[in-house]
Amino acid sequence: MARSYSSYIVAQSKRTPCLQNVCQFISDDCRKHDCKIVSLEFFAQDEKPRRTDLDQLNLEALLNTDVCGCQGRLIIVEDLSTAVIETLGSCLDIDPLFFASQIHGPTFDIVSSKPSDAILPSRALSQNFLSVQYQRTVDFGACSSAPRKMLRNSNVPRKIVLLPPIKNRSIGLEQQSCSILLSTTKSKPWLGLILVDKPNSDKYTTSEKQLVLPSTPFQGGYEDFSERPCFFEPDSGSPGRVSLLEDLVYYWEKERPPAFQPDQPTLLSLTYYPLKIAAAEWVSYVAVISHSIKQFEYSTEATFEEHGLRKIDSDLRSLEVWGRRCLQTSSKLQSAISFLKYQINGAPELEEYSLMIRDFEYIADLVTTYGRRLEIMVPVVTSVLQITDTRRSLKEAANVTRLTYLALLFVPLSFVASLFSMNGGVSAHDLTIYFAVALPLCAMVFFVTRLPTFDFVPLGPAFGKFGNWMRKAL
Repeated sequence: MARSYSSYIVAQSKRTPCLQNVCQFISDDCRKHDCKIVSLEFFAQDEKPRRTDLDQLNLEALLNTDVCGCQGRLIIVEDLSTAVIETLGSCLDIDPLFFASQIHGPTFDIVSSKPSDAILPSRALSQNFLSVQYQRTVDFGACSSAPRKMLRNSNVPRKIVLLPPIKNRSIGLEQQSCSILLSTTKSKPWLGLILVDKPNSDKYTTSEKQLVLPSTPFQGGYEDFSERPCFFEPDSGSPGRVSLLEDLVYYWEKERPPAFQPDQPTLLSLTYYPLKIAAAEWVSYVAVISHSIKQFEYSTEATFEEHGLRKIDSDLRSLEVWGRRCLQTSSKLQSAISFLKYQINGAPELEEYSLMIRDFEYIADLVTTYGRRLEIMVPVVTSVLQITDTRRSLKEAANVTRLTYLALLFVPLSFVASLFSMNGGVSAHDLTIYFAVALPLCAMVFFVTRLPTFDFVPLGPAFGKFGNWMRKAL
């Protein structure tokens, strides 16, 4: 009986515990979406690769078939499924860590760890694959009813978080992952494999229900990093910025990466376009951080209303979350920088990749700078919250003081009324006497309550003590 690749993964999970997410993914064999698979075949006589659209049924046949004159293949798989994992793993003898790096959980799990956290850099750099993880920014427009956290409707779960509204627009941060592998088998031709996520759709799920929320790429999507077309030549189009698979096919058909050898490529050349797209997406992410920082700037006029306190409390929570995001972003950027430096290893002919290192370092410096600004804002927002709460308490104390004065007004009036009620009848002359006695007495009571608690120097210490005694007596 032939051994299945799924059983191989389960056996390897005992040696490598971070494969638990792949085991869970395989056991939950209820994927509702079919994978989209594209094969790019490279021929010596063709400048552009030949595209072939596949499905799960003819993928295995393609892997076991050699085309005459084909120098190599690049297979791009969108929205990975259990059947495709079984086919690719059994035909190419792929390290299960490659699939585990792509199928990382959408949320933090205390039971199992991510491969990026569990694998040491020395082992990660020596592998024949790279996993690129980044955040894609999505604009939901003026959407006020959407929950803060959602999952995309796809085989591989991906989390999307909605930020607090920025200028009446809801911006979402969407998890994205792209894994690139160069097969180390001795079979000819060479074979490269790229796993990408499903393109954006309007369908999202929560713990309670499914939602349909129209969305567009933030600020039109990432900037096209290819060379500007000449004015006198026809325009070759632009990437769609919706499907990562189609964007990769667009760039591969437009121009081959630097230092790419069609007969024997390197892993570095296969990761060129995924890393360039990830860097462009990180630039949009940094722009979102910059706009979010402006939301946490306060004027000297503090608000006392209840909704103002709730906003300040929400901003404090958002600052803490942004600080954690910046740390995670810096870690992902440093991982890409380490990979590029290890693969280049001082080769002078790889100038384009050296420039890519500078791009990632520039983005990492921006994230670090914004992270420090966010960290500085935490005590500022905390102080604003304390000052606002203190001023609201003082305002409430002032209201209590007014009520105390109002109650104090009726003390002499009630006293005089009780004194005059000892007589049987009340005439107009009695009312005149009542107000003549009550009003000066009220003035005297308010005067005594306003006396300072310390000795009144101009009138001598005895008068100050008398005022204190009268206040206690009343």
